[in-house]
Amino acid sequence: MEKLEYLLNKYEFERRSKPLEQNILNALPFQLPEDYKYYLENYGPFGEFIGENFVRLWPGEELAEANDGYEFPEYRPGILGIGTNGGGEFIGIQFRKDGTHRIILSDFLNDEEKYFIEIGTSFSDMLIRLDNGKDWFE
Repeated sequence: MEKLEYLLNKYEFERRSKPLEQNILNALPFQLPEDYKYYLENYGPFGEFIGENFVRLWPGEELAEANDGYEFPEYRPGILGIGTNGGGEFIGIQFRKDGTHRIILSDFLNDEEKYFIEIGTSFSDMLIRLDNGKDWFE
């Protein structure tokens, strides 16, 4: 978590003034990865550039509503949308049947896995890649 905390501070992610209510996390249909859960519990929404790429992360309080609004449960089962890149693509956590997960980028129009671009093996890895100058589509 040390590298994650470093990047959250480097890019001036805003700390929460009060903790995220646990019932919000419990209402989500997935067991969240620890690094992403840490971010949600301790930081508010984010919408800035990390390296060359824009990242907009949805606040924890709006995750369930945003995922329902974009019909993730119906059309993208196994994926929790967590934000966008501001260019028509969503950022999501793909929960795989083997118990692993990865962070993906895909446009809102395609629901098939062949269109998913892996942008991190974890939430922290996504931030590290962006901080190191990796482009979304590399």
